[in-house]
Amino acid sequence: MASRAKVIFLIASFITVVGLITTMGLFAFPAPLPILPLEGYTDYITIILVLLATKLVMELVKPLFRLALAKKIPHEADIYALFQLVSYLIWAGVFLTLIFIVIGAQVVDALSVGLVSAALIYVLQRPLLNLVGWGVLVTRRLYKLGDRIEINRVRGYVIQISLMNTLVREFGGWMAGDTFTGRYASIPNSYVLEGNVHNYTRDTEFIWDEITVSVTYESDHKVAEKYVRDAAEEVVGDMMRNNRSLVRDKYEFADLATYMVEEPTITVDFSDSSVVMYLVYFCPSYRRRYYKSEIVKRILEKFAADSRVAIAYPHIEVVPYKTADMEVESQDLMSEMRR
Repeated sequence: MASRAKVIFLIASFITVVGLITTMGLFAFPAPLPILPLEGYTDYITIILVLLATKLVMELVKPLFRLALAKKIPHEADIYALFQLVSYLIWAGVFLTLIFIVIGAQVVDALSVGLVSAALIYVLQRPLLNLVGWGVLVTRRLYKLGDRIEINRVRGYVIQISLMNTLVREFGGWMAGDTFTGRYASIPNSYVLEGNVHNYTRDTEFIWDEITVSVTYESDHKVAEKYVRDAAEEVVGDMMRNNRSLVRDKYEFADLATYMVEEPTITVDFSDSSVVMYLVYFCPSYRRRYYKSEIVKRILEKFAADSRVAIAYPHIEVVPYKTADMEVESQDLMSEMRR
């Protein structure tokens, strides 16, 4: 339906442009056609012609632009983002040209222009902030199409970046983990100036994750640690080793290789009623929940098969407490009952 509507729009735009040019007498067909008296509306017709012609040319050039860059830029999202940037520059040039055509050489009072400009800035401060935010995120490459981001507690997969806002397919929300909710979320571009921008996939698709495992103090902690490490090795061990050079190449400084975890790593700490083990690993951001689930299932299977380890959980245990006086009173009570 969308492609059909686009074809209809292109045909209608072409017919409108040709019709306006003809009625203005700028083009003569072999057969005589009526020429309408449109001398007083020349500027407005010119504006309509330029806008329609620009839109028509942009729609025709768009597939050619993609085809020309397909071999140089592997990701279609990057090609689309580049075309969007080029189209904004073209539209800006067109609007500036139209403003010059409309105003021409008319003398405008400077004070009036200043007052109008101040009023417009006050009224349009939010849209202007969105424009500035768009410029910042494009020039600094805070995110691009196809990235997974979080802004102002909204997480999603970027599918469109316009001058005013960013459109994402939301994940998380009321769903556990990073599952898509099915909703679209529109994020004003001004948020990149006012808050933090979290990008899951700016340099690589990998992010780090952590699983917390609590075992009882009575457990064999060395065996428990081995089971946790074995479970991680089975699920993500080979993947981490095969991709750690790719991840390492994205480090801004060589020193980061010392701090970053590049294979399944476990740290241990004390808790009030358990020994806590923290498993750290990295995996593709879009499958974080899957890998976490697989590791947890294997840990549960290994713990269930060995009585030397047990998972700690909140519970209350009542331990009887006796004193010598309590024992004497109990014996006297038993003697009285026998009588």
